[in-house]
Amino acid sequence: MGIFFLHAVVMTNWYPRIPDVQAHLGVGPGDLSLGLLGTPVGTLIALPFAGRLIHRLSARSVIRAAFPFYCLAFLLPGWAWSVPSLFASLLLIGMAQPVVDVAMNVEADRIERDGGRRIMNTCHGFWSAGSMVGGVSGATFAGWGVGVPWHYMVIAAIGVPVSLLLANALPVTARVHRPDEMPPPWIALPTKALLGVCIFAFGMLLVEGSALDWSGSFLQKVIGVSPAATGIGFGAFALFMAGGRFMGDRMSERYGPVLVARTCAVICLFGMIVLATAGSLPIAVAGLAAAGLGVSVAAPLAVSAAAGRRGRPAAVNVAALSLISFGGFLVEPPLVGFVAEYGGLRWGLAATIPAIIASILLAGHVRRGPVGPVPPSPLPNLAA
Repeated sequence: MGIFFLHAVVMTNWYPRIPDVQAHLGVGPGDLSLGLLGTPVGTLIALPFAGRLIHRLSARSVIRAAFPFYCLAFLLPGWAWSVPSLFASLLLIGMAQPVVDVAMNVEADRIERDGGRRIMNTCHGFWSAGSMVGGVSGATFAGWGVGVPWHYMVIAAIGVPVSLLLANALPVTARVHRPDEMPPPWIALPTKALLGVCIFAFGMLLVEGSALDWSGSFLQKVIGVSPAATGIGFGAFALFMAGGRFMGDRMSERYGPVLVARTCAVICLFGMIVLATAGSLPIAVAGLAAAGLGVSVAAPLAVSAAAGRRGRPAAVNVAALSLISFGGFLVEPPLVGFVAEYGGLRWGLAATIPAIIASILLAGHVRRGPVGPVPPSPLPNLAA
């Protein structure tokens, strides 16, 4: 849980500093967007190979090696002197980020199964809490006028030793090979058995991305609130998403992951309909809160379901899930933006509704095997 929290803190300190980097480079939004493409490009390069790497070295070992590099990589954008150098620095961040992300999810799944109780939703809840802490701290450093390089020197000075302490504190267990487990492929692509849970996660993350990217513009341009008031909508979305995750493990153990996933997807559908048709700030905020609660458990339950699929190592399945679900964040901006260009932002946000319906129909794919240690295989165990 500490690793999830720290991962979010390190990452979200960056977002409030993007305007300062833009001012330092002296470029417009178009040129800046080219530099910012480094992160998704790096992610797409690294994700297909992350599963095999984690399977070979173990998730704990990868966290111990990659997390400090991840913290240090954020030092680079602050020293960028041009758009290409910004792209290159963010490319390295984009390559490190999914490796740590997949590793910590695989490790959480292993501990969850070994311990016999669910912790994945709670771990993601700590990530949501860390994202709020990181956003506030990043804005605070910016308000104090601290330069981006010096800001991230402080973050790295804290993040590197803490990440090592947390990684070393993770329990060491023997690596168990499943009897039906095939050798991991070089490139992690989803199998037919994984497609359902991948599409479920894709639809929910499409909504999450649209709420994060467009809620501020919607509240200002459609509802007509002041720029300062737009933070209320984002805060409601983030708060209810974190709250849903902290309750998710208990609800999943009591009612089962399928019922929880489908109920939350229906709540998400209700929230987006309310948001797209809202005529006032309170109604729009209520819609965003419902959408945040609706998407809250999607990623944790999808990760647990993918990790539990037989036939391939958990790390490969989680990497394949991440590759497809990450597409939701890539598809969302042009989808919502294109529809909004011709029909307005109400219709742009409503364009996510078919994806939500698909997630409702496919919620049954988050079902997984029983929590607990995997039965030992006749193959010899390898020390972690």
